[in-house]
Amino acid sequence: MNKQNENKDKLAVDKIDDKFFWDIYGRPVNTTGFLKDFLPSNILNELDLTHVDVDKKSYLSEEYKDQYSDLVVETRFKGNSEEPVFVYFLMEHKSYIPTRPAFQLLRYMVEQWYDLEKKGILGSKLPPIFPILIYHGKKGWTPGIHFHDIVNIPHDDMKLYIPDFQYFLSDATTEDEDKYKTSVVIKCWFIVVKYIKEPVMREKLFEVVKLLHDRLKENTAIEYLDIFMKYLANTDNEVTKADAVKAIETIFLDRGADMIKGWAKEYVEEGRREGKMEGKMEGRREESKAMLLEAIKAKYNYIREDIPQKVANIKSIEVIKSLLTKTYAIDSLDEFEKLIDESMSMQ
Repeated sequence: MNKQNENKDKLAVDKIDDKFFWDIYGRPVNTTGFLKDFLPSNILNELDLTHVDVDKKSYLSEEYKDQYSDLVVETRFKGNSEEPVFVYFLMEHKSYIPTRPAFQLLRYMVEQWYDLEKKGILGSKLPPIFPILIYHGKKGWTPGIHFHDIVNIPHDDMKLYIPDFQYFLSDATTEDEDKYKTSVVIKCWFIVVKYIKEPVMREKLFEVVKLLHDRLKENTAIEYLDIFMKYLANTDNEVTKADAVKAIETIFLDRGADMIKGWAKEYVEEGRREGKMEGKMEGRREESKAMLLEAIKAKYNYIREDIPQKVANIKSIEVIKSLLTKTYAIDSLDEFEKLIDESMSMQ
């Protein structure tokens, strides 16, 4: 296999956890089930979970996208159908514990509020955001869950002037999957991520198949079973194709071999397609940046050394296009550079 194909396959593998998380938690019925069984009653009793909207919009910066998955859930308070409440999910899906997760969560919470402000839909006060970190690494979670745990505070009198919050932690390595009674899909998700590196996963697979069969309509059960099997087929674990066939056929007679066609291939092929699309997008972005730099040179007759680097850091094609059109309207290079800085801060 050549180097290019190796890189594409790595991209596909890196996306498996993200896709698996979204396939389960991206569906409001599953997310609602999780929240009902996970949140403490004093918060849960205030939420109207008949209104749940799941948004895949990511606030992850590029350097964290291979370490985390995230999604935003919007709901409402009971008795107030106008004011939104947000639940921010951040899933750590590597085998190691990340550095300063509370800092990342604070950053994403602020970006969520800032995004609402840009849209002009903030009320007189900021809507609450409840951050939840879901972890399923090899070792149990050890960092503190308070933001102050990662700040150097030499004296207690200083705490009043330093932001603080705590996040909810769901540690799948120690989580009791039986607590998830509302959604059988969430319970099965916890079984899989908890035991995936253990030999017992081969036995737990029978439990997953039976739970889905007994608690869901047949078509829905088969749909989720396909999601779970694809995940197991494309991750490092001791479940074999023969194990999968046997577990399925124990419950769904004569369906095992048919349901796992393409074992260990589907996610790889999808990852290759996504890699091609990302490559095309990157090409368009670089072409737009080159056009913007040429327009700046043509308009102002010169270009300062720092401007190409600033343009190189712009990630949004829409921002680049907007700047390109404004080169014709702004007479001063100083003013235009300020516009670049403002645009970058709003990405």
